[in-house]
Amino acid sequence: MVDGDNQPTTTRRTYLKAGAAVGSFAGLSGCVSSLTGGTTTLRVNSPAAEGSVHGDAGAWIKEYVEAETDGDIEIEVYRNSELGGQIESIENVSSGSLEMYVIPYALTGTQYQPAQVFDAPYLYDPENPYEDIYEKTDPQDSEIAQNVIENLASETNIRSLGAVVQGTRRCTLNVEGEPPTNPEELGEYRMRAVPIGMYEQALVGLGAETTNIDFSEVPQALASGSIQGQENPYNIIRSSGIWENQSHIIETDHMHVPLAIIINEGIFQDDLTDNQQQIMYDAVRENQSRATETLQSNLEDHRSFMRENGLTIVPPEDLDMDAFRSATRQRIRDQFPDLIDTIEQLHGNGYPAE
Repeated sequence: MVDGDNQPTTTRRTYLKAGAAVGSFAGLSGCVSSLTGGTTTLRVNSPAAEGSVHGDAGAWIKEYVEAETDGDIEIEVYRNSELGGQIESIENVSSGSLEMYVIPYALTGTQYQPAQVFDAPYLYDPENPYEDIYEKTDPQDSEIAQNVIENLASETNIRSLGAVVQGTRRCTLNVEGEPPTNPEELGEYRMRAVPIGMYEQALVGLGAETTNIDFSEVPQALASGSIQGQENPYNIIRSSGIWENQSHIIETDHMHVPLAIIINEGIFQDDLTDNQQQIMYDAVRENQSRATETLQSNLEDHRSFMRENGLTIVPPEDLDMDAFRSATRQRIRDQFPDLIDTIEQLHGNGYPAE
């Protein structure tokens, strides 16, 4: 439609959260439908800052989609949880009051537990983890991924367009004496666990005593000694200031995290043409190599920064990786029996715990 000055106007579809009062309708701004002749405007939120894959993935997708659709789809990019926190944003994508979000798969497990399978520890090829992630999480070519993603869409109204990689998670610790090199030794440390099932149980499997505290409280908890460590990718260890209260980085490499690009299913099916849907999938694929290159190009800089600031890095070759891998996989097998069949299929070699 056009306005009084004969300029195209953007029409927005508005979705109500389940159970929301009708009076809330005007506050929930949604997507613009190109199927009715207008411009489709999608907002993509991220909890991360600019300069990281997590923070920039939405902007990369914006570049591709707007170019490929000649501006028929416009994407507005928001970072630093500007449109809401993690659980809130996932719920809002489910309801349609937010169009898109960039988040690790395991957090969508708060809506549909089987989605956590893509974040299982020691799941991907340690020699080539990021390419393995792209192959195994592809919503178009992987039958296993297709099944999980279609069920996610059916159960929650959330569709994944695919994944880019967030990075590899490592443990950081304040160590006195020799650093731990196996699960038994790590058991002497109390560590903050991400309060999501797969993440928490992965850390328990590595051997640590865990506690759940909000991420914003981690630096103070480390400074006070109430916890001795935590786990995250290098870029978060650095950007959050966690390194300032840690003496060691233990490169357990226990999780290679796929960031799901999620979109509201109703918007995807009703507001996008078949061609536009394919462009959305292609946008994720086209930026996977960019995500990998960004992580790899930054890794040595992060390591150098840590060493220059007095931290000791303990690499995988100095750890009992077989013990860490075996104990962690066994913990996942014990704690998630309903997910093991899918995890075994994704792993491709049975996800052995020995």
